[in-house]
Amino acid sequence: MERQQGKRVQSPKKAGRRRGRLPLLVVLLAVVILAGGYLGLCAYAMSSETIFPNTSAAGTELGGLTRSEARAQLELALDAYRQSTTSFQCGGQEFTVDGSNLSMDLDQVVEEAYTSSRSGSLLTAGARYLASLVGGTEIQTALVFTATPAAILEAEQYIANPMTETSYTLTEDTLELTKGATGQAIDVEALEAEILARFQAVLTGEDTGSEPLEVPVITEEPPEADLEAIYQAVYSDPADATLNKETGEVVASTDGVSFDVEAARTALDGAAEGETVSVPLTRTEPTVTTAGLKANLFRDVLGQSSTRTAGGSSRWHNVDLACQRVNGTILLPGETFSYNDTCGPYSQAGGYQKAGAYVSGTTQDTWAGGVCQLSSTLYYTTLKANLETVERSKHKYDVGYLPSGLDATVYSDSLDFKFKNNTDYPIKIVSSLTNNGGTRYCNVTIYGTNVTGVYGDPYSVTVSVTEAKTVYEPNASVPQGSAPQRDSTRTAYNGKVVEVHQRLRDANGNVISDTVIHTDRFDVRNAVYFYNPADAARLGINTSTGLRTEVPVTPTPTATPAPSATPTPAATPAPTAAPAAEPSTAPSASPTPPAESSAPQPTPPAAESAAPTPDSDGVVLPPEAVS
Repeated sequence: MERQQGKRVQSPKKAGRRRGRLPLLVVLLAVVILAGGYLGLCAYAMSSETIFPNTSAAGTELGGLTRSEARAQLELALDAYRQSTTSFQCGGQEFTVDGSNLSMDLDQVVEEAYTSSRSGSLLTAGARYLASLVGGTEIQTALVFTATPAAILEAEQYIANPMTETSYTLTEDTLELTKGATGQAIDVEALEAEILARFQAVLTGEDTGSEPLEVPVITEEPPEADLEAIYQAVYSDPADATLNKETGEVVASTDGVSFDVEAARTALDGAAEGETVSVPLTRTEPTVTTAGLKANLFRDVLGQSSTRTAGGSSRWHNVDLACQRVNGTILLPGETFSYNDTCGPYSQAGGYQKAGAYVSGTTQDTWAGGVCQLSSTLYYTTLKANLETVERSKHKYDVGYLPSGLDATVYSDSLDFKFKNNTDYPIKIVSSLTNNGGTRYCNVTIYGTNVTGVYGDPYSVTVSVTEAKTVYEPNASVPQGSAPQRDSTRTAYNGKVVEVHQRLRDANGNVISDTVIHTDRFDVRNAVYFYNPADAARLGINTSTGLRTEVPVTPTPTATPAPSATPTPAATPAPTAAPAAEPSTAPSASPTPPAESSAPQPTPPAAESAAPTPDSDGVVLPPEAVS
């Protein structure tokens, strides 16, 4: 810089250098701007939810659409394809195939359309996006048939010399096998491919012409006969004749059918194509034929039992109602009888009345008291009939109307008596309550068909007995000086352990087997009498044990003194009056209450507790449910 006339003057060289830097700065700035814009385009291209421009599939433009929008467009296009048709010729006939069962994996096409231009790094995404603006991308689509078109299946009938597979027919005694023969067949796979290509061309707008396709035909050998499949189709088990319980009609039996597969294979191997060979059928007659069932239905009494039925009218009503519900029951072979399902519910709604049953060790009136008499009688009868027991529970106490251990108790849904008809024929149960001169009996008869003559002769063996005692309890309501009063809710039952045997006999009465089927333990229950507490010494009652084991103490009467003025001989003391008759402390030989008693003979619960338990007379309810 030079100073002229007091001013500084810039050097021409320095001014030139500054003017040369300006274009460079402009270029650098433009590069930065372009680079930033490109990077922004790359970021947009990779993050955008839309398909790149000029991307199409199946003749449909998908560019600028989201995945869901693109799928919707392809569905519209596919619907249009399904409206189109094409045709082919076979055997001089023309057949039309519509696109009704055309399909395409739309999700795969859409995903490929979205990701095809996004493969690669972030820095190349912008270039790919710019390339899509000037050039299009066509996504390959594959049309498929969801099922072979019906027209192709129909056209197979027009093949002049079709291939035939091995076939068979049945006669009464033989299996007739006709060996398959070589012939012509439509090349279904090739024809489907040509038809799909024609549809595909229509989709992409190509001109395919209107001439029908010629069917590709191949020479086809018959497949090897699937004799296992034929065997499964022919084979059947013999079916016994049976009884329709609704109509009472006999359903006819059918023979079992089978054949030797290896014999059939040998016969076919030696046959020429189209030749028919015969293979013998094996027919198996059922155990129960139609004629046999009709002739033998319910011909035999398999078992019969009657038990004396004590109690009052309510108990008889309950036993009779249960008998009515069981009476006429038919069980087909293999069927199981459920006493609860047949006779329940054990309630007022079920039609039952209140009668004696055991609740927590005492006799109480409960709904359906007495129904266990029929279940027990039925159990005893099924053993005589040699039927299979499925479920059975004993009572707590030994019942008096059957041999020990041959009873069966029921209660609500928790305890049931079930047995199965394990014979080859239907069985029928006939049950009733009868009145024979004032004595009532519960009767059960089981009818069926005894083809072997074997029958059951059940019995029980007493292993041990625990004698019941008479126990005395103090009760201030009993008048002092009177005899003890019997507690009618607690009568005596001896305890027992018994083995129950199922003894089988043949038609001549000979024993063929003797098996212990269960061992039962029945609890003891003591008889109870009430007495006035002041009479304990007079009655000889040990108040700790409740037993009469003490020496009775007779009260001493107070003598009236004679007048002194008139001496008289000493008076003989008057004898003390004998106490009223009292029950013996020894239990009776049979602790079961007498049949003429108004109280029924139920079996108490399995444990003297508050838990509800069943009894020999019927259903036991929880204590709180008993009034």
